[in-house]
Amino acid sequence: MDTPDKIMPVTEEQLLLLSAELEEIKQKFIQSDKLAFIGKLTTGIMHEIKNPLNFINNFTKLSQELLEELNVIIDEISDKLDADSLADLNDIRSMLKGNLNKVLENGERAQRIIFSMLAQMHDRQEIVFELTDINKLVDEFAKLAYQGMRGNDREFNLTFKTDYDRSILPVNLEFQEMSRVIINLVDNACYTLNEKKKKMKDQFSPEILLSTKKLDNFIEIKIRDNGNGIPQPVIDQIFNPFFTTKPKGQGTGLGLSLSYDIITNVHKGEIEILTKENEYTEFRILIPVNLA
Repeated sequence: MDTPDKIMPVTEEQLLLLSAELEEIKQKFIQSDKLAFIGKLTTGIMHEIKNPLNFINNFTKLSQELLEELNVIIDEISDKLDADSLADLNDIRSMLKGNLNKVLENGERAQRIIFSMLAQMHDRQEIVFELTDINKLVDEFAKLAYQGMRGNDREFNLTFKTDYDRSILPVNLEFQEMSRVIINLVDNACYTLNEKKKKMKDQFSPEILLSTKKLDNFIEIKIRDNGNGIPQPVIDQIFNPFFTTKPKGQGTGLGLSLSYDIITNVHKGEIEILTKENEYTEFRILIPVNLA
């Protein structure tokens, strides 16, 4: 007859380790619940913003049409006006046209961002590729991530430097997923730049370089900061789920693992890290040009 396996007693040290692991899991669930609540709250706010923004854009377009009608009337009576009055009218209508164009341009940009963020907050069952201006995507969502950091710390400022390849034609991308990648990478860069700025104060000027380039069969995206760099032991784990170097409550450890999945699995691309401690970190993304 077989002798039953003996149950090994659990040591106090093992109990402490188990207790610590359970506490960590508990905190992750709490954090996930908080994020879910914030997501619902943000969705509601964005829906509320969307309506007045539609109002602004629609009435700006209407004002542009009215200005065109006004231009016709002014042209019809221009020969009855003295030179000074006509010059003043021309200056005013030129300024009005420029101002309305700027209002509509920025209103539509804000509208695109809101629609994109709302789409990201809904689970989708299928991957949808669409022709995308990759320079615009990188630029808009990098600056959106920066404004998110500024929302938490108004003292934080940085300089964006850009080097976009204007020859790049629209590329088939999963727009929502790729925008998540840009937001996540720039958010992480902002975090490390802010930490370095707090330590070095006026001796340090935070910078992020955004660049794109058309290669033979790929589009290259680079996001480079002049922060603290990343030590090799961290790089070895950086794309692992739940791995984070941020303090508790400031990071879930999921952003980079999701970004890695979006680049490599969804887009069949590559992502790599170039870094030097105390000098810079650069994320280099390669996306195939021909995507379904």
